[in-house]
Amino acid sequence: MKKEYSKKEIERILKSEVEIPKAVDQGISRAYREIGIDTKVTMKYTKKHRALAAVAIVAAMVTGLSIVTFAANKFLNAYLVDEGDNKVGYQFEIDRTKEAHAVKVEPTYIPDGYVPANVNDPEGGKWKNENTGGDISVYSYNAAELDDLERKGELPFQNLEKDKNLKSLEISGMKTDVFVSDDFYTDSDKTIKDIYLFNEENGYMVCVWSKSDLSADEMIKVAKGVKVTVLDTVVPYTSDEDVAEEQKADKMFQEAEDKKVEAGVSKDQIFKIGQEVKNPVETSRAYEDIRYTVEDIQVKDALSLDEYPAENYVNYADEMAPWVNPDGTLKPHDRYRKRTSTDADAVLEKDVASKYIVVKMKAVNHGKTGAGTEDDYGVSMAPDLSTLEPREDGNYSYPSSYFLKGNESYELQWESGNFSSFPVYFDKIYHTKGIDRIKAALIRPLQAGEELEYTLIYVIDEDQLDHAYLEFYQGVASAEEIVATPYVKITK
Repeated sequence: MKKEYSKKEIERILKSEVEIPKAVDQGISRAYREIGIDTKVTMKYTKKHRALAAVAIVAAMVTGLSIVTFAANKFLNAYLVDEGDNKVGYQFEIDRTKEAHAVKVEPTYIPDGYVPANVNDPEGGKWKNENTGGDISVYSYNAAELDDLERKGELPFQNLEKDKNLKSLEISGMKTDVFVSDDFYTDSDKTIKDIYLFNEENGYMVCVWSKSDLSADEMIKVAKGVKVTVLDTVVPYTSDEDVAEEQKADKMFQEAEDKKVEAGVSKDQIFKIGQEVKNPVETSRAYEDIRYTVEDIQVKDALSLDEYPAENYVNYADEMAPWVNPDGTLKPHDRYRKRTSTDADAVLEKDVASKYIVVKMKAVNHGKTGAGTEDDYGVSMAPDLSTLEPREDGNYSYPSSYFLKGNESYELQWESGNFSSFPVYFDKIYHTKGIDRIKAALIRPLQAGEELEYTLIYVIDEDQLDHAYLEFYQGVASAEEIVATPYVKITK
């Protein structure tokens, strides 16, 4: 019988911000990686260096299941469960007396205009339409993977809106559900199509996903054309010991994270402009003694390209230009506000005003060797832009509001699904060619003893200025440790 989770355990699962464990790597993270889904939307923006748990999808209360009697030819029972509040989610029963086998999925029909998203892996299960920005993905789960996720309460097919279940049908003998929902972004005409196919006899699941302007009927044609091959490869089920070990590790991690949140940020961690900050964690790599000094901070309503050239922006043409007015001010944008990092509900706030933060910095390599080799881009020159809230005792709490972008093309804050923000401008960019321009624009080599002065520019919503801080050495330690991370306040 399926384990019944207490309310406390459920909350732990939903709030967990851990490094990707093996189970999630096999299931949730694998799904996102394979389908190329925009994690910034579907995952509801997990925090950098900590969370890659699929918050929006996993945020369903996993309840106990009754014992199910399997028909003689059934390997898998899959069914939708009403979770209340117009939500439904899938639950599974796997007959573990049968061998689980790997499966291979091959679409035989892909709509015109869609090409493999990865030219180096044309059979990787992802297709993209460069003209429309549409995406299609086809991926699968075998019985062992579904069983693993089910037993750990990590199924990524939860919290689905009941009224978005367009139809249930049968495709090639498989039970099939089709869900269609609006895009998360306020300025997008795309819709999300999720098609789930279950082969209960052979024990596998096929998922067809699309974010595009394609119709549901067109995506059903893709699903009908999927060729599935059950391979000879036997996939072992996760042992009870491994499940217990991972759950124990998750519990320890969450207890440490809860302790860190409760402790908050000490006033001793707040540095002033002109003070040097150093890594709070001793590292084994000689070059990692990089120290930073914030020399000046200015908040500006407008910037000119004469003073701050376009070539020094990380990506001016695609990311900055669409959001800059002719006078150099920033256009208003839409955002979603969440009460907590794992809150599944987000409140839309429209036409939010923003400002620039211009930061003059200095970095010095006090290490014994240089940072940056043929295999290493170097070290980060940019602290994160985060927010803190003052406590009555003079210390600080982590933010009570988290934000997600509301416009599809907006990349000026909360970059890559993080609750903190990266700079949009760096006047000492070192990596300037090809994909490295974006991938490593804020990273550069720094030789032993070298000192570098430079300018960074951030974007921040006007109503968050009083709570804004530069956060250094983000993610330098494991989650089990409470580290006195240095901060510098933006406004006086």
